[in-house]
Amino acid sequence: MVTNVRGVRDGRPGRIKASLEEQVAYYRAQAPEYRRVDLSAGSLAVAREKLLTLGPVRHILELAPGTGDWTKELVRIGRAVTAVDVSPEMIEINRERVANPRVEYVQADVFDWTPQQQYDLVFFAFWLSHVPPDLVDIFLLKARDAVRPGGHLFIVDQCDDLPGFAPAKNEGIFEERTLSDGRTFTIVKIFYHPGVLAEKVRQLGFEVAAERVDTIFYLSGTRSTP
Repeated sequence: MVTNVRGVRDGRPGRIKASLEEQVAYYRAQAPEYRRVDLSAGSLAVAREKLLTLGPVRHILELAPGTGDWTKELVRIGRAVTAVDVSPEMIEINRERVANPRVEYVQADVFDWTPQQQYDLVFFAFWLSHVPPDLVDIFLLKARDAVRPGGHLFIVDQCDDLPGFAPAKNEGIFEERTLSDGRTFTIVKIFYHPGVLAEKVRQLGFEVAAERVDTIFYLSGTRSTP
């Protein structure tokens, strides 16, 4: 388990690149002890039920699926799910837990990977908070391009208490996390305001609804048709 979390302030581009690489190493190392999430109660249950209303759909893209908590829900509403994660360790645990032949796993860095088709639903949970501010617009544009016209984008993440996009620059966006074996990693961790994210997604051509539930939010967007 994670035994320590500490904030780090350093917004240099080189630091960001190094932290993204270290973030990959962290989640690969953490995979065996990654805690499972209960989606059946509380705020996560609210987001889960909203997600399930988008089905049934033909093909879903899940980015950074981790160990499969949400993948198990996506196979309930999708005929096929493509799950893209940089960590082979996470993919293996996900594959064992979900155990569904309708899930195709792709090992790739989601920052570098380019979808070769469009999907009825693009989904990611608790991933956007690992995307630095300088990359978030590019990442959302990539997600938009992966959604077919009339299709859906669904995001779940933690939210902050600030009135705006927090922070605007790559400063104070790092956390040090220590695993139970004593190894320490620096990762990107930033909480975006759901209202500002909703406006960004709206400007990409989606009809958007965003709702905060306790300490999380979900954002559901439908891409406009030509």
